[in-house]
Amino acid sequence: MMQIKKITLCAASLLLSLFPFTCSLASESSPATMGMSNPANPGALADAYLNHARAIRKADAPILQLLNHDAYAQAVPLLKKAAADHDDFWAADTLGHLYQAGLGVQANSNEAFHWYLQAAEAGDRFAQRQVANAYLNGWGVGRSPQRAAFWFRQGLMVPQVANADFWLGKTYAEGRLMPKNLEKADWYQGRSRTLLQQLYAEKVGAAAYDLGLAAWHGYGETKNPAQARIFFQQALLWHYPPAATALQHIEEKTHATS
Repeated sequence: MMQIKKITLCAASLLLSLFPFTCSLASESSPATMGMSNPANPGALADAYLNHARAIRKADAPILQLLNHDAYAQAVPLLKKAAADHDDFWAADTLGHLYQAGLGVQANSNEAFHWYLQAAEAGDRFAQRQVANAYLNGWGVGRSPQRAAFWFRQGLMVPQVANADFWLGKTYAEGRLMPKNLEKADWYQGRSRTLLQQLYAEKVGAAAYDLGLAAWHGYGETKNPAQARIFFQQALLWHYPPAATALQHIEEKTHATS
């Protein structure tokens, strides 16, 4: 997480997931060339993503120093240059903050929305919620309840609804915090999976990731490593960073057993 004295900026909101392999790379972004990667080789896909993400973070480090010394006006042109790489959603999200707050630039809700939208489209969960609020309230863009609902689903539904149902189901199945009830467990876990499938159809990367976890670990279904790969690959293509480490994990497991 990257922080500025006056504004807290998060390169990517850490989403609660079913059973993440790791959150250590959740603040990275994915390369524009992901779509050209070989989907048959998850290791190559993950490596390309991680290499690009590390390069972005290294390039952004001097900008962060400027921001932490309140040199906002100096940082703005560098942020715009960095945001030319549409996968650097930290730069785009930061520009949204600066234009919203009027730091280093004249406050401009239209510009703020422009940069938040770019970050949202690259997978940043905080920016997705900002965009949803903008559409809901008409901040820098015309009001659109339909678009607001879409972006709220992108940024909130998986961590706050689908995963809540999943863990409620697990709790009922194990009978730890409440009496064991397999019927309720099946109902909650079934609703979680149904919602994930609906969000997957809307190209929500977090939903693809959680479906991958379900297939990999056998949550509510037979274990299916091949299907898990497909879900993780799609999650990465839809800019969900933890999928990179999931694919690395699969690659390591594959090599270890071959």
